Amino acid sequence: MATLLYGLASPGWAQFAVPFGATVDMPAGTLVDVGCTPVQVDGNLNLRTTQMSTASNFDIGGTGVVNGTVGTLTVGGNLTSGGTFNAGTTSVVLTDGCTGGNTTQLAGTMVFQDLTLRSTTGRAFVMPAGSQITVLGTLTLQGTPAQPIQLLSSGAGTAAITLGPSAVLSQDMAIVAGNVQIGALPAGAAVRAVPATGTRGVMLLSLLLGLAALRYRRKA
Repeated sequence: MATLLYGLASPGWAQFAVPFGATVDMPAGTLVDVGCTPVQVDGNLNLRTTQMSTASNFDIGGTGVVNGTVGTLTVGGNLTSGGTFNAGTTSVVLTDGCTGGNTTQLAGTMVFQDLTLRSTTGRAFVMPAGSQITVLGTLTLQGTPAQPIQLLSSGAGTAAITLGPSAVLSQDMAIVAGNVQIGALPAGAAVRAVPATGTRGVMLLSLLLGLAALRYRRKA
């Protein structure tokens, strides 16, 4: 399988990769469009003020770190993170791409400034129960009258998007499943991006999130 370690991907490349131990600084103020090439980050990727776009999947591995500043990251496939995503004020847009099917997975522990879930094809955006997604600025859910988007949990459990104290929800032509919770951060709770942990850590994190949600409901 051909792998592009750094640079502008062409259709002949199978993957845009930042390998473990490598650091890639994207050119500030530029547009980097890798087309239908998936992105795999196992090292350090500094987006800075770049407008980066892939119509395929964007995955942050367990050793991967993505640092944003004030740019835009557009993903047409799955956005998954087992590593660290420091968005800064980077806007992230999940939209239609070229991965086939009409489902996008959003998984991992990630804190966004602005997050947009947008589709003109009735795309389903699926989050695993227990994923911790936080939006500090604006969460935009945008479909069309004929093809509303869907926000789903991958199972019977609850998937949550937590809104920061000053966050705004903009929802138009979007269907949110009953087991998907979009809500404010509990009073006094801190928001920060954290790396993914092992299985034991994930179980503990899920338990703590459940207790926090229960406490918040009782206060409400």
